[in-house]
Amino acid sequence: MTSTLDEGARACALERYLSGDAEAPRRGGFPFAPAALLVTARYGRAVPRMRTAAALGEDVRLVGVYWSLKQAFDAYAHDAPHDKRMALQTLAVQVVTAFDYVRGCIVESDFIAIDFNDEEQVVDGHFILLAGVLALCLWECGHEQGREYVRGRMRDLLAGADGYIYARASLGLAEDTDSLTWRPGGGALGNLQAALARGGRLLDEAKGGTPAPEPAWASEAREKAAAEKAAKERLETGLSLLVLAAVDHLPGLAKAGEARPGGATGSTPRAEWAPIAGRRLPLARVPDLAEAQATLVSEFPDDAAIIDAILRPLAGRAYVALPPTLLLGPPGTGKSRLARRIGEVLDLTVTVYGCAGVADSSFIGTSRQWSSGRACVPLQAIRRAEAASVLVVLDEISRAGTRLDNGRLVDGVLALTERETARAYQDPYLECPVDLSAVSYIATANTRAGLDAALLSRFRVLEMGPRTAASLPSLSRAILADLRAERGLDPVWLPEPDPEEEAVLAAHWRDGSVRSLRHLVEGLVAARDRLAVRQ
Repeated sequence: MTSTLDEGARACALERYLSGDAEAPRRGGFPFAPAALLVTARYGRAVPRMRTAAALGEDVRLVGVYWSLKQAFDAYAHDAPHDKRMALQTLAVQVVTAFDYVRGCIVESDFIAIDFNDEEQVVDGHFILLAGVLALCLWECGHEQGREYVRGRMRDLLAGADGYIYARASLGLAEDTDSLTWRPGGGALGNLQAALARGGRLLDEAKGGTPAPEPAWASEAREKAAAEKAAKERLETGLSLLVLAAVDHLPGLAKAGEARPGGATGSTPRAEWAPIAGRRLPLARVPDLAEAQATLVSEFPDDAAIIDAILRPLAGRAYVALPPTLLLGPPGTGKSRLARRIGEVLDLTVTVYGCAGVADSSFIGTSRQWSSGRACVPLQAIRRAEAASVLVVLDEISRAGTRLDNGRLVDGVLALTERETARAYQDPYLECPVDLSAVSYIATANTRAGLDAALLSRFRVLEMGPRTAASLPSLSRAILADLRAERGLDPVWLPEPDPEEEAVLAAHWRDGSVRSLRHLVEGLVAARDRLAVRQ
C-alpha cells in the first residue's frame, strides 16, 4: 500500500507556500526548487523504480512520476555547468509533461471517486500535492496553466476552516493579470512572492492601520530589484562599449539582447550570442591607483617596480585597458599569480589561457563550417563576464607551438593586441566585426628563448627575479588562503603562520621559488595536523 504523506512531504505542499509559511522561489532563483525539495523529502536519493514499486506496495503511477522527476533533476545538474539555459529549458519541458500527466490522473480519479477505498484516497492525496507543487514551479516559469491551477486550488483552500491564512495570496493572485514571459537562464519570475507582497499591501490599506512588518524575503527581493535597476541605469549613463552589434545574420530565432525564447530553438550560434548582441557592455572604471598599488605591493613586495610600471599607464584614463605586457622570469616566481591578482584588483574578469603545447591559431576563433567552430578566446571571455573589459593571461607563451601547418598562436595574439585591428576584429565564427579594444593582455614566459621578435616588440617586457625573504610573509599567507579555499576551511581552523613557523619556513626556503614555498607550507600544515591528532 502506498505510504501516507509524512511530515517532510506535507511541509512541501503548495498550501504552505500560499500561506507564506514556506519561502517561494525568489526572482532569479531556481524555479523548480519546490519540486526538487518534494522529491528529496518524499524519497531522499533512493527513489524506487517502477519495476519494484508493486513489491514495495507503492502506486506505480506515482513512482513513475517521482522517478522521472529525479532523472530530470540529475540531468539538469549534469548539463547546467555546460549550458544552463538549454538545461533549464529541457527541465521545464519535462516538468510540464509530469504536470500534465498528474492532472490527468486526478481527473481520472474524480470519475471513480464514489468507489474510493482508503488506499486510493491516499494516492489521490499524493497526486494533488504533487500537482500543486509542479504548478507553482511552472507558474514561476511563465506557464499560464500553472497559474490557473494555483488559482483553482486557491478557491478550495479559501472555503476551508483556515481559509483566512490564504487571504494575502488570494488578493495578490486576483491582481495578477499580466501576461507571463519567461526565458530560460533568467531564473524564477518571483510571481508568488510578488503576489504575497501585493496582497499584504492591499490588506494593510483596507485595514487602514499600521502596515505589517515586511517579510525578510520580500525586503531582500525589493533591495535586489532596486540594485538591478540602479546597475542598469549606471550602465546606460556610464562607461560602456558595444562589442557585438547584431546577430540577425546568424542562423536561429533568438533576438539580439535577449536569451533564448521560450520555444525550443536548439543550440544555435544566434541563441548563443544573442544575450550580448546589441547591448552596451560595461567598462571597468580605473580604481584608486594608489590603493590598488598598495594592495598589490603588500602581496608582492619584490615586484613594486613592476606593479608601478603596469599601473602607471592607467593614470588619467576613464576605464581599464592595459598595454600588452610580458612578465619574464625564472620558473616559480609567481608570474601567473601576479598577473591574475592585477586583474582582480582592477576589477577585471580574468581568463588564464594556457599556451604550452598550443599548435594552432584557434585562439583567434574558428569558422562555423567546422564542427568544432568557436569564437575567439577574448570574445568568449567577454560573454562569460558580460563586460567589455576583461583580462586574458597568456600563460607560458614561450612554450607555444611554432609549426605553421594550422597557424601559430603568436600570430593570432599579435593581431588581437593591435588596437586598431581589435577595434573591428572580424571574428571567423560570428562572421562579423566585434570590438575587442577594451581587452587587456598579460603574457608570462620563463626566458626570451623561442619568443617571436615581433611579440617582443609588441609587448612591454618586465623581468621578475627570484623571490626574496621580504616576500615570505605575504606569500605564505596567500598560499594558506589558497589551501583554505581548496579544503573549504575557516581561518580559525587553518590560521596564519606564527613567528616560529615563519622562522622555520625562512630557514628552509632558499631558492626563492613560490612552488617550493608551497611545498613547505603544505608540509607545515601536515605537521600541524599530526600534532593535533597526538594532542
